[in-house]
Amino acid sequence: MKPLTQRIIDTTPAPKTGFKELRERGLVLRISASGLRSWSFEFRSPLTKKNARISFPATSLANARDIVHRYRVALTEGKDPSVEKKDAVVAQRAEHTRATTVRASLDKYEPGFLADAPLKQASRRDRMHRLRRILAPLMDRAVGSITSPEMVAFLDDVQTNSGPIARNRAHAEIRAWLGWAARREHAAVNVLDRVPKEVSEKSRERKRVLTDAELAAMMTATTDGSAFSDFIRVLLHTGLRRNEAASLQPHDLDFEARTITVREIVGKTGDRVIPMDAAIAAMLKGRAEGLAADAYIFGEGSGFKSPFQGWHKPTERLRADMAASDWTLHDIRRTVATRLHMAKVHPLTIEDLLGHKTGVRAGMAGVYNVAVTLEDQRLAVADWAAKLASLTNVVPLKRVA
Repeated sequence: MKPLTQRIIDTTPAPKTGFKELRERGLVLRISASGLRSWSFEFRSPLTKKNARISFPATSLANARDIVHRYRVALTEGKDPSVEKKDAVVAQRAEHTRATTVRASLDKYEPGFLADAPLKQASRRDRMHRLRRILAPLMDRAVGSITSPEMVAFLDDVQTNSGPIARNRAHAEIRAWLGWAARREHAAVNVLDRVPKEVSEKSRERKRVLTDAELAAMMTATTDGSAFSDFIRVLLHTGLRRNEAASLQPHDLDFEARTITVREIVGKTGDRVIPMDAAIAAMLKGRAEGLAADAYIFGEGSGFKSPFQGWHKPTERLRADMAASDWTLHDIRRTVATRLHMAKVHPLTIEDLLGHKTGVRAGMAGVYNVAVTLEDQRLAVADWAAKLASLTNVVPLKRVA
């Protein structure tokens, strides 16, 4: 058999079907019909006493010969190159697992997680922020070192601090990330894979609309100027979704035009502009002053660079202050919508205010009626603000930090 040359390799055409092999003392170059070329070395294992083959990448014939020479040296020492290659791969994977910290894994996880739902960026960013906050004590730990009991203990803490529903949400987020991490060998297994949720959830059958007495109590209980009280005031006077209000930034507020822009990345139905009533304008202006453009009006952390997330405890305190425990933050939005309907506000105006496209806007009226309802919204919101003000004579107190 003639020795191979680079010229022979370069001029050998691919077969029409199957594959063709060029050989030289155990060195094999396989050329497939697709033109793919792969190198391998055939030998008899000194360990198993059986014929074996090991594949390897090479850039040229000379490079392939150098690699095969190292394999032959290993054979003279009684070593099996294929076994050593497998051991090296296993060791490399083990080192990869040991070296991948929770922080590094989350940094790689986040871009794909956000890209999966481009129209729900705000919601997904909130979820990533929550996931990082829950896992903060483990950030410098290797993902593969975290045990199932540790994860369960974390979820117990979440339930103690934030309630049973928050535990279920955290369970789902951590489990999804750990599954992703296991598939990329950041960890050997997903330690939550067989851990069931411990809290059963029942659908909320009753959809609450707050009464005048409850609205009065809520207005009275939110006069201290704290971030959460002001946040509630914004929900009451705009009907914004919780995450929409929490994601407000200084550039979303136009105090000359008295408008609030809800960005597509935050809302669910594209960009929309809604009125900023006088009842909350001064408060929002005060909160926006001095903040960086990328900060959040109701933010947390250094420089307010993260949107507010801690809903459970302040909501529980507000319920206690109101002596009413069976309402949710979303019930405020439902109350605004219902009260505007009761006040005979046109459905199109209400849907534009709330950012809905499942009713009038989604039907034929929405197709043909492209009128801007901002001024109609402004009148409706002003009347609603007057109604809220009439429910209580409490004067807002000075803002506190």
